[in-house]
Amino acid sequence: MNEIKILGAYGTRAKGFGTSSFLINETNVIDAGNILNTLEEKAAEIEHIWLTHSHLDHISDIAYVLDNYFGARTKTLHIHGLAPTIKALREHFFNDFIWPDFSTISMVNSQAPSVAYEEIEIGTRYKLDATTYIEPFATDHTVPSCGFVVTKGKSAVLITADTYSLEETIRQIESKREISAAVIECSFPSNMEKLAYESKHLTPKLLFEKLQGIKREDFQLYINHIKPTYLEIMTDEIEQYRGKWEAHILKDEEIITFW
Repeated sequence: MNEIKILGAYGTRAKGFGTSSFLINETNVIDAGNILNTLEEKAAEIEHIWLTHSHLDHISDIAYVLDNYFGARTKTLHIHGLAPTIKALREHFFNDFIWPDFSTISMVNSQAPSVAYEEIEIGTRYKLDATTYIEPFATDHTVPSCGFVVTKGKSAVLITADTYSLEETIRQIESKREISAAVIECSFPSNMEKLAYESKHLTPKLLFEKLQGIKREDFQLYINHIKPTYLEIMTDEIEQYRGKWEAHILKDEEIITFW
């Protein structure tokens, strides 16, 4: 049995609600929306952050991991992302105007840089440890974006992050039989379909309409990225539209198991 921990499960930040972040193992996370609140001092042990895209709710805690634990860190923090994502971070966030450019700042007891940026490519499989791999796949958002398939041993979990189309998600699930769990975003109530289209997110109605194209049923479906303001109405709508699917709405600090 394998597991990952949900550090942040929601589509915006509010009291008691953290934005997107997934702990793969002790040193690797996907996205950085809610690292500090859940990991606290263990955040200093994170060595690799794998970004789905450049929006603030997915990157914000990079700044605070570095700021809060700068003196405690002993290894460079590696930021992995698509080329446009890395470009956006360097030009618009860690640019010495919004936040310091930590890639030019050495660690306290080392000449190694505090941060290193590493571009990743769609379809390339990256090794995290002896039994764990991560592979980005293309998603459909307002900025260049990707989801990830995380494989541990002989099983895998798919995480879409923000997306409107599920075509590539479905292709991944159908072609990779080792995927036994999928985390799919759903952000707005179904009466906000126009906003969902314009912002490249899903509603419960759209989500389950799109899932009709999938043939497999032998995987667990999880839903994340709900806006907390709409949690009650979307919980009702997910129950209304889910059909054959047993859909579980994720919360901060939950554990996903897959085997």
